[in-house]
Formats: sequence, C-alpha cells, structure tokens
Amino acid sequence: MKSPGLFSLNNRVYNGICATLCALAAVGCGDGDQRPEVSTSAASSDGGGVSGGPLGTMLTVYAIDADSSQPVPGANVFLGSGQAARKVGQTDSNGKLVVSSLDGGPQMVSVSATGYAAATWGLVTSAIATIPMESTANPPPNAQVWLSIPGWSDLPALTAGNYRIARFAFSRPKGLDALEATLASAGPDCKQTDTPTTCSVTLSVPSDSTAVLAVIAEGNDAGTPNDPSDDTLSMTGMGVQTGLLLHDSIGTSLSLQLLDRTSEAQATLLTTLPSATDFEDVIGVPGISLNGQVLLYPSLGSQATSFLVPTASGPFVNAKLWAVATADNGTDVAWSRIYQRGIDPPKNATDAINLTTAAFIEAPTLAKTAPSTYALTSDGNLERLELVTSSGEQLNALLFPTQAQFEVPAGLLDDEPSSVSIESFDLEVDLTAFDFEDLANQSTRIAYARVDSL
Repeated sequence: MKSPGLFSLNNRVYNGICATLCALAAVGCGDGDQRPEVSTSAASSDGGGVSGGPLGTMLTVYAIDADSSQPVPGANVFLGSGQAARKVGQTDSNGKLVVSSLDGGPQMVSVSATGYAAATWGLVTSAIATIPMESTANPPPNAQVWLSIPGWSDLPALTAGNYRIARFAFSRPKGLDALEATLASAGPDCKQTDTPTTCSVTLSVPSDSTAVLAVIAEGNDAGTPNDPSDDTLSMTGMGVQTGLLLHDSIGTSLSLQLLDRTSEAQATLLTTLPSATDFEDVIGVPGISLNGQVLLYPSLGSQATSFLVPTASGPFVNAKLWAVATADNGTDVAWSRIYQRGIDPPKNATDAINLTTAAFIEAPTLAKTAPSTYALTSDGNLERLELVTSSGEQLNALLFPTQAQFEVPAGLLDDEPSSVSIESFDLEVDLTAFDFEDLANQSTRIAYARVDSL
C-alpha cells in the first residue's frame, strides 16, 4: 500500500480529545535513575538496549521495568522463534540471566513476567541485551478539569451563516497506546454564532497529562446549518496551558489564555489525493512535542482549509512539530499512520511552513500466514509489533533488522492474537550497540499499521 498523501482533517476517522499520539509512543521508556547491577562499561542505558560487544558463547539478558528502569526479577527468558523457542531460565533479583553454551549466532530473545507485557527482541548479535517490559497495570486515572477561555465573547463579530468553534485536546506522555487514535465521538466544544457567548467546558483528562490545548476555528454552514459535513473550517487561533499538576481525586479549574497572533504562524497543507487502491479516508494532523509530552490538534473535520502552528517562543521555544498521514478502510478494523517528527517551528509569525507527506516512508503491511505467524513488509530499518489476544495478553516485539516473517515464540501467549500492530522506523542504528530510548528520540520518519480482525 502506498503512503497516504492527503493533509486534510477527517472528523470520522480521527475525532475527539481522546485521540492522542505520543512523540514516538511505541518505543517510549521511563526516565528512571537506577540501572540494573551491571558494569557501566558494558551495560546499555537505563531505558534498555544492546551492548557488550559481539555475541559469543554467552548472552546476558536483563529484564527491566520500562517506566522505572528497575530490574524485573523472576522473568522467564526464552531463546528462539515459533515452536522452536525454549525457556532457558529466569532472571535473578537483579533482573539478570546469563545464558551460556551458545554458538555465536544471532538470537531471538524473549522475556515474560507476571504483570508485564511479554517482549521479544531479535536478532540479538551482542553480548548484553537489556529489554524493557511494559507494565499491564491500569493506566493513570482521569482528573476533572473545568476549563474556560477568557475573552471568548470579545472575539470579532461573525457574519451571517458563519460560526466559531473551540475544540480541546490534552497532552500525553510516552506510551504505546498513544499511537492508536480513539475513534470515539468528539469531546465537548464551544460554539458561537451571531450572539456572543462564554466558553466553559468540563474535560476528563488523564492525570499524568501536563498541558491542555484549545484550537479555535471559524466556519461557514454552506446554507445547511444542520449538516456539518459540507462546512468549511479555517483555524483562527489557539491557546495552551502548560505545567499542569493534575490529581485524580481533586478537580482543577483552568483559565486558558489564547496566544496572540505574533506567536502563531500559518501552516500550509500540501494535498495529494490517494490512489483508488489506497484506504478510503486519509487525514493529516499536526502535533507538537512539548516538555516530554505531545499535544495533538483535535479534529476540525474533513473540510478544514487552514492551520496555525506556534512559533518558537514562550512555552513553545523548545518545541518540535510533527505531521501525520492517516488512512482507514472504512470499517475501523484496519488503518495505518505515517509520521514525520522533529520539524522546527517557525521563528516568527511571518514564516509559514509546509506540511507534506512527500518524504514519508511507505506504510508497513502485515498478514497472517499461519497460526501465530505473520508476513511483514516495510521500508524502515527496524520494526516493532504489538500483539494482543482476546483475553488481553500482550507481546511487544522489536525486530532488528527488519524481517519478512515473525513467529510468536511458543510459551509467551496462551491464545492466538486478535489484534496486531506494526511500526516501521526509518533509522540507521548499530545493531550491535544501541540505546532503546534513542529509537524514539532519533527517529523522524515512522510508519504504523494495525489490523484488528485476523
């Protein structure tokens, strides 16, 4: 399948404040300040990775918590793929297991532990593999946020047939789920027609979010006020509140100030229609990496004609922009996304920027060819898969270099996966020595696809 190339906003596919992406969520790790008990000259970073020189007859495996980097003791360690996989031991109190009597060849290494998603890495060609494991504990609870926009009623008067809306989004930290946009209905918004109104909404925001974004747009109802599908929207303003410290048990009131026009610049969306063989609906959404989290613009609908982006000033002085092309097949059981990150924001309001999918890599594909066996294609140098069974068991697989086939190692999952996602990273790395966190920090082009019905 070719890369989607249309940068418009489709409200059905990507809608609502819950639709959030992380700044390379699929490989996000924590910022813990302790590492497993290994030699600092040989060990990988706190976030995991491979190191220690070429693999010989001995392989040292560390299992660590992806959020805290603390050791995971008692993790089962497997070598091999498919039915040929075999358990070779468990990690000790330091999350460590040394496997000996190997032949020096590349290894598919897997770890599993209670309370964590299983993880598979391959093909390991280094003497040390430090594998981060993602907790399956419940996500952070939500906090109530009562938000108002001061000056909403003082915005310029609207002409007949025009209206103004404000839609909201919240930031998300690094985490695997952030890649998967929620297809739920839109969250609360504010709407103003010919009569000035106030803008106050109640948001349910994850308590680990640190920023809230408002997008202001003006639209024309095209003479059909009860049919928003033919409305044309143009973004006219934005506001942000950063540095939030939310608590799930205590509501928070926010007065969200709009940015002045000297802190905003125009973003031009360069449109290329997809071919007939591509997915039916394609959208483009600019996002902002900010203080370790990401703000995703809420959907303005398929008829959006213009965007604003923040300049490199104020809370956005160290921000990075990124762009997304998204497609689905009309059934919501399969879709793909392609990202480009690390775009420098404009320096001032007169500097317009172009967002285009021309440089994006091809969307990856996957197909089930046999029980627990998948055929893969991608243009990247690394792949990451997430497999989920109907009972909620998870397996995260990092494949380096990219591979044409993946077989779930026996013993990791009790059932066949019902949902499989694949990511492709356009990032050159030394396959014998890399830090896992660097995959998120250095990758600027990523492609993602998911199939929910296998």
